[in-house]
This record gives sequence, structure tokens and C-alpha cells, in this order.
Amino acid sequence: MRIWKNAMSGLVLLLGGAWASLAMALTGTGPEGPHVARTLVAGALVAAAVATWRWRSGRWGVAVMLLGCLGVQGWVRTFQPSNTRDWAPDLARAPWAEVAGSKVTLHEVRDFRYRSTTDWDPAWYTATYDTDALTEASFIVEPFSGFYGAAHTMVSFGFQDGRRVVFSVEVRREQGETFSALGGLFRRFEIAYVVGDERDLIQLRSNFRHDVVYVYPVNASRERITAFFLDMVQRMNGLHTQPEFYDTLTSNCTTNLVRHFEKVATKDVPYDHRTLMPAFADELAYELGIIDTDVPLPQVRQRYHINSRALAAQGRDDFSARIRAPLQTATAPAP
Repeated sequence: MRIWKNAMSGLVLLLGGAWASLAMALTGTGPEGPHVARTLVAGALVAAAVATWRWRSGRWGVAVMLLGCLGVQGWVRTFQPSNTRDWAPDLARAPWAEVAGSKVTLHEVRDFRYRSTTDWDPAWYTATYDTDALTEASFIVEPFSGFYGAAHTMVSFGFQDGRRVVFSVEVRREQGETFSALGGLFRRFEIAYVVGDERDLIQLRSNFRHDVVYVYPVNASRERITAFFLDMVQRMNGLHTQPEFYDTLTSNCTTNLVRHFEKVATKDVPYDHRTLMPAFADELAYELGIIDTDVPLPQVRQRYHINSRALAAQGRDDFSARIRAPLQTATAPAP
């Protein structure tokens, strides 16, 4: 029994010290990266807990560690999100909307034209959409190459006049900053709702990042799609006035989409590995009947894998229509 208690106490000290070290190093950091010097505080905490354990008991050592971690958590909570940082150029503008009846005017809709992932012509526009003319939605999944389970998810909304607009929940990076899933656990990034044209947000991923992209039509009534769209608009406007931190586990691209979906869905969404690991989000959508279920999921994925069609449609005004064309016609040479 004594060995077991010592093992548990040691585990608490190890995990607590590791968490405190990461929190001190990563919380609130920007482009400069981790603050290694802060980890000295965590080191002092571990030393105090170990010394207490040696001179008093394992129970006292655990108490010192837990109190220290509570103190670190209190310090972490002092960091507040902001909308006024030196943002990366592609995230320099935050979208917002005006809603008047069925008309929704979206401001700062991104419409970049890319020559590479680092070379582009920036552009944003304002456009008004009528929710009475909202006809369809697409669920977009972009698995990340080389990272098991990692992916990005988005939703695109289509209107009767052929226009489409994409909502993408992302980290809002500062100049020179890169995404870190670990940093996303410690208030390192704000969360952003990027709203853009499909020729920007989809083409960037399929044609220039060369990631696999799936564009699944959503099986839902027009009323539910409209409610989903308006809920995303409301959330976007809320972030425009009251920023929030991104969280890798609880507030990422997929968990935010799930919360929107839950408000308009008839089924409960299970929170499991398919939510935490968005590369499996289409598996969850398939189980819930949100995407096609007439054939096995691998065949559904093949049906809506758009990369070859996107490459053939690069730079064209009808990009959105072409990536949804049947496979046999999608690669026809441009006239």
C-alpha cells in the first residue's frame, strides 16, 4: 500500500510539474515563442513539493503541488483576449454582419488570389445575402498531411443566385506566429470566424497547400440550414465585439461547428474522438446522416474528394460549380 501511495504521489508531482511548466512557458506568448525563463517558477514549485514530500509526507507534497497549480491557473486567467494585435496579413480584418429581416450584409468577406501559400493579392468585399434564397450547405473537411487525426473543417452556404460563402473557424495568428496545438491549450491564440469566397478558402487548401479536401453536401431542410447560417452570423458578430481565446480541445474549428449544429439538430452529437480529431468529423457526420449515406463512407469520400476538379478549375469564376461537377466532366479542358 505504501508503494502504491508513493507512486500516486509521484505521478501527481510529475503531471503537475509538467502542466505548470507548459502553462508558464506558453501562456500569452506571441510570435516570440515560449518564455523558457518562466519555467523556473514551475521548477521552484516542483522543488518545493519534492522537499515537502521528503521532509513531511507524500500527502503534503501533493498538497503543495496542487496549491501551486491553482496559483498558476489563477495567473493564466489574468490573460485576456484582444481584437487589437498586430495580426497576420490574411487575418488582418475580422468579418461582421448587419441583419435586417431576411437580408444579411457580410462585411470583410475574404477573397484572396494566390500564387503560392505566401504570395497573394489581398482583397475583401461586402455582400448582401437573402436567407430566403439560401438553398444548400456543404460540410468541408481538410485532413492535414502527416498529422494523424488532425484536420480543418468549414461550412459553405449556397444561394439561389449561385453565390457561395464559407465560414471557417480558425486561430487568429499574429505577424510571424505559427499555429501550435499545444499552445492552443494555454491562451496563446484568439479564435476567429473567417468568412470568404470558395475561390479563396477552398482553393488555398486544395491547390496551394495540396491537402486533401472533401466537400460534402449537407442533408438538411432549408429551415435548418438557414438557422445554422444565422447562428454562425450571430457568433461571428459576438466575437467581433467580445474576443475569445481558441482552445485546442474545447473551442476549435469542429467543436464550434458542433455547437452550431446542436442548436438546429434533431439528434444529440456525441463528443468523442471524432470531435477532438477532426479528420474523423466526416465519419461522425455520416453516422448522424448529415452527409450521404447511400453507400459506405469510403465511397462517399471518393465521391466528394474535389482536388482534381479544383486543380482543373483553378482561377475560374465558376470554381464552385466545377468542383461540384460529376467526376467524368470535372477535368475537361477549359475552352
